[in-house]
Amino acid sequence: MSNLRALTPRQEIRREKILSAARRLVASQGYHGMVMSDLAEVAEVSPTTLYNLFNTKDELLLEALRGLLVKNYEKVEKLSEDSGWKYLLAVAENGAWLRSSEPEFGVAITDALLRAKPGDPLTKLLFNGVREDFLGSLKRMKSRGVLLDGVDPAHLATILVGNYWSTFILLNKGIEKNKQLVLSTKINMLSLLVASTRGEAKKQMEGYLSQIWHSRLEEINHD
Repeated sequence: MSNLRALTPRQEIRREKILSAARRLVASQGYHGMVMSDLAEVAEVSPTTLYNLFNTKDELLLEALRGLLVKNYEKVEKLSEDSGWKYLLAVAENGAWLRSSEPEFGVAITDALLRAKPGDPLTKLLFNGVREDFLGSLKRMKSRGVLLDGVDPAHLATILVGNYWSTFILLNKGIEKNKQLVLSTKINMLSLLVASTRGEAKKQMEGYLSQIWHSRLEEINHD
């Protein structure tokens, strides 16, 4: 756990400065390549200050990443109070926006996630955490009769989060384009949801999916 209980306003400003510097260094040096002494120099603090605020390097890096994710989810909540497919789409869309707006940092985090082991804190935060969030919405969709009878929310949540991160991996490998990432992420998410749902929600998703396909085609034609 990070040492956040008794921070003064000045310490909180210093903490945010450190986390911002950490994200910049991760972007340039990689998630595992960042060195605490370099961070102390860039953030203009002593190594002792770093360890007073954060117990370990891993904890500091996770806090730097978590800060971005929290802001992302706050934006999602403002965009949609719907707990069903619109919420799922908002999470995916804003995650893609965050990934495309911080390309170097996103590359480093995606690569680190690929190398992370099942019990790694990074895996828990970025895979397990997102999956649990998806699962909550899917269970509510199931209770409302939106999901098809044979669809298991837990399995669909795993498929959705795997698809979500695979789009970012394709971007890292140069197969997907950064400017099309948000549209591609939404298309992938909706395609899976359309195949797993029924009723009015399915019709709404099909209509929106058609619009997004047209938007993506227009972008490709402009390139």
